[in-house]
Amino acid sequence: MEPIRLESREAILTAALELFSTNPGTSLAVVAARAGVGRATLHRHFASRDDLIRELAFSALDATDEAVAGIENAPDARAALEQMFERLVPLADRFHFLARVTVDDPEIDRRYAAQLDGLATLVASLRAEGLVAAAAPTAWAVRVADALIWTAWSAVADGSVPAREAAPLAAQTFLQGLGGEPHA
Repeated sequence: MEPIRLESREAILTAALELFSTNPGTSLAVVAARAGVGRATLHRHFASRDDLIRELAFSALDATDEAVAGIENAPDARAALEQMFERLVPLADRFHFLARVTVDDPEIDRRYAAQLDGLATLVASLRAEGLVAAAAPTAWAVRVADALIWTAWSAVADGSVPAREAAPLAAQTFLQGLGGEPHA
């Protein structure tokens, strides 16, 4: 049996990220060809498409955890929020496609829930500093922040907003909304 080479695995993951970011439905045959490996090699590393996507999801969770590590040391909650967006928006080209695929894995769900808990902690800090209204439910604010990350990723991915503008726009939108009078 041919030994599994790390280079092949990394090539497959890199090719899958690149291809799935433009077309999440890309076939594994196309991924294998792009990675410069045969389908048999791809399947030695990843038994199924779901296994490959699961691995990419874990990679995304790791990257987002690494990106926001230490933001709790920011001088204040506003700076932490701004740093969060500044650090997460550049990951758009790598992980945006994951929002459009289904990954059924309890560990992925647990890790994502932990990230949302981290957002809830940030929201509590923002509320304590008067930057989030006391009347705004934490769950709502967390979903808004999460949606703004996805929105920034989408805008960067489709080219409608330059990456350098997406993070400040996301922070501004979170903190100030889009303007106008609130609905009664």
